Amino acid sequence: MPDEPNRDRADRILDAAADLLVRWGSRKVTIEDIARHAGIGKGTVYLHWRTKDRLFEAVLMRASITLLEECAARLREDPRAVVPHRYFRTTFLLTVRDPLLSAMLANDTELLGHYALTARDTRQAAAETTERAWDIWTSGGFLRDDVANLRFSVAAAASGFYLYGNVDPDYEHVAVESKADSLAHVIRCGFEPAAEPAAAVVERAAAELREVFEDYVSACHAAIYPGSTTTEAG
Repeated sequence: MPDEPNRDRADRILDAAADLLVRWGSRKVTIEDIARHAGIGKGTVYLHWRTKDRLFEAVLMRASITLLEECAARLREDPRAVVPHRYFRTTFLLTVRDPLLSAMLANDTELLGHYALTARDTRQAAAETTERAWDIWTSGGFLRDDVANLRFSVAAAASGFYLYGNVDPDYEHVAVESKADSLAHVIRCGFEPAAEPAAAVVERAAAELREVFEDYVSACHAAIYPGSTTTEAG
C-alpha cells in the first residue's frame, strides 16, 4: 500500500480519470489527458499504473467499493438494512446516482469500451462476495424457499428496474426514489417470507454482511493501489 502522500496522489489521478471517463468515454481519454486534468506529469501516472487498462480497471473497482463502503456504513447504523428489500433499495439508489456504476451495470461499451467487462484482479473475490451474501440471506431465512429459480428470479426482477427505462422511454420520467420504493415492494412481496425476521437474526446477518463487504474492499484496495512508490515526479 502506498504511503499517504502517494495514496493521496493516486486518488487524485483516479478522480481525474473517472471524471474524463464519464465526460469523454474510454476510447477518447489518454494518459496525457488524465495527467493534465490531475495537474501532474504523465510519468507520475505510470508510477502508480503501468497501463491505461490497469488505471481504468482501478477506477471502476473504486466505484464499486465506494458503494459497498456506503452499504457497510448503513448496516452499522441500522442492521435492518440487511433485509433484502431494504438492501436492494439502497444499492439501487447508490448505483443509479453514480454514472460509472450505472454504465457498468448496463454493460455500456459506448462509455466504458472493453473495460465494462474487466475486473481481473478481483473477479474471484467478487464472485465469493456474491455467494456469501446469498448464503447469509438464505441461511437466515430472509428469502422464501418456495420460489423456483430463486436467485435468477430475484436478480431478474431487480435488473428490470435498472434497465427497463432503456426499453421503454415513457418510464424515464419516474422519479428515482419512486423506482427504489417500487423495487423494494417487489422484493418484499415477491421473495421474502410474510413474517419479519427476529431482531437477533437481523443483527447477526448484518454483522456477517459487513464482514463480507470489508473483505472485498480489502481485496480491491490491494489491486487499486498496487505496490509502493516514493518518487514524486509530478
